[in-house]
Amino acid sequence: MIGAHLKEVRKSLHFSQEQMTEGILDRSFYSRVENDCSEINVNDLVKLLHYHRILVADFLRGFGTTSTDIEILQNRITTAYLNEDVVTLQDLYINTKFADVRMKKVVRILINRLNGVNNLDERDREFSYSFLNEDNWNSENLWLVLHMLDLYELSDLKILVETIFHKVIRKKTNERSMQLAAQIALKYLEICCKRQTKNSEIKNAIAFLQKLPKTTNFAIHRIAAEYYNRLVNHDQEGADKIANLLVRN
Repeated sequence: MIGAHLKEVRKSLHFSQEQMTEGILDRSFYSRVENDCSEINVNDLVKLLHYHRILVADFLRGFGTTSTDIEILQNRITTAYLNEDVVTLQDLYINTKFADVRMKKVVRILINRLNGVNNLDERDREFSYSFLNEDNWNSENLWLVLHMLDLYELSDLKILVETIFHKVIRKKTNERSMQLAAQIALKYLEICCKRQTKNSEIKNAIAFLQKLPKTTNFAIHRIAAEYYNRLVNHDQEGADKIANLLVRN
């Protein structure tokens, strides 16, 4: 699939394989990649895309995924929250018939957060902490937790996240669940850095991200993992270079 997508991009640029790879990759290897006979690693893929001024995010957008109705709704909620779009969240909260009422609770929590209300009432606290006893880490539960990570005390968050890592690695999970777990790992790393937690806890999340499949769908996650890895090892210059790469994409 990666090879076929690269082939589509190359043809859209009206490049031959020689023009696509000159000075970057061996042409015969690249030909095998296009024919799905060899796998290209993340570093070579990013190098190839940047050389031809193709944004990594553009290359990955919509690649190899099919959204269900619930995924579409989840993505609408996530996008609205990241854009601080309270109006859209309020509209979804009022007018959506949620198949899973827990999603409606999360939307209300997100609205309150954007409105500056950060203190949880007792019902919301019980709801968020109920996931500490969760054993079924399907995509729905992973999505819910992703949007509540910063509500937990760090000691509880550490237990929750490491449980998720263990379950996802041990279980042959689907790609949607794996992507959500990867987003949880990145959010956890962000929280750990903000709260200046121990490097050992950060390294566990980095190790999880480094074990992700070496495919384009997880390219950004693996690059971000390397960013945090450089920070942990006090390589600020290397971290800044990776940060600039992520910002451009």
